[in-house]
Amino acid sequence: MKERVTLNRKEQRRLVVLNQVEIGKMIGKEAAEVLDLSLRHVRRILAAYRKEGAAALAHGNRGRKPHHALDESLRRQVLELARSTYAGCNNQHFTELLAEREGINLSRSTV
Repeated sequence: MKERVTLNRKEQRRLVVLNQVEIGKMIGKEAAEVLDLSLRHVRRILAAYRKEGAAALAHGNRGRKPHHALDESLRRQVLELARSTYAGCNNQHFTELLAEREGINLSRSTV
């Protein structure tokens, strides 16, 4: 059974143009202009497309958890503290209190 691949609009457009190149209706230089890519990059994605099919057009990190994502238990703990103990604090103050009182060092943007 084949694996199902979901492509966004940009990737779908690339697929259509690469198919045009494959059947000979378009050359690589034209594809590069249409896709606003360099000829070198078009050749690279065309080679990957020939080898792996449409799945090669999807970003390699799709569906993966970000490397810098918070551990789920820590996330729940911080949420609970934000809703109860430190309910009236803004993000900056909350971040400082987490570091001072709870020993949890997170950036303000993470909070």
